[in-house]
Order: sequence, then structure tokens, then C-alpha cells
Amino acid sequence: MILAVLWTAFIVYGLTSVPSEIPRFEWLAWPGVDKLIHLVLFGVEAGLIALAFAKDKGQRVWLPVLMWCFVLGGGLEVVQHNWIEGRSGDVIDLIADMLGGVVALLAIRIFLKK
Repeated sequence: MILAVLWTAFIVYGLTSVPSEIPRFEWLAWPGVDKLIHLVLFGVEAGLIALAFAKDKGQRVWLPVLMWCFVLGGGLEVVQHNWIEGRSGDVIDLIADMLGGVVALLAIRIFLKK
């Protein structure tokens, strides 16, 4: 669970930083790469949380994990849109967040069944 909390802090820091403070790499300018980043960030988030609770609650953890991804992702999009200079909220980013969570949870489910 500690890793999940640290990863959440990493996501919040990264998505609330003013863009000029984020190191620039050429590949960050590729079309759609920001959506892939959202997918990976929230996939790891969902995976860490699900693994932390999966042993205790079985499959009942999937819906709360997805709800958490929605609340965190949606909240960060609102914060970006309203209070972070140089950023704007994007519904497609939220969809990528949720897709990352779903992909991670499906992968974990398949992995745990083996």
C-alpha cells in the first residue's frame, strides 16, 4: 500500500506541475503521447491498489479501484483546468485514466487466475 500512496503522490505532483517545470523530451511532443502517459500512470495506480487489497477482498476491490481512478483523474483534470497555468482539463485524459485502470485490473485478474 505504501507504493500506491507514493505513486498517487507522484501522479498528483506530475499532473499539477506547471508545464515549464517538467523536463522536456522530444518524444513528449508526439501526438497522443500524453494520453499514453495517462493510461500508464493510472494503470500502475490501479494495479498497485488492487494488489494491495486483492488478497483481503478478492474481486470486490475492482469497482472501488476504478471509482478511485475516476475521482483522482477527474479531480486532477478540474484542478488543471481551473488552477494550473499552462494546463487545461481534458475529458479524453480522464478516459485514458480510466482505460489504464481497466487494462491493469484485467491484466491482474488474468495473472492471479494462473
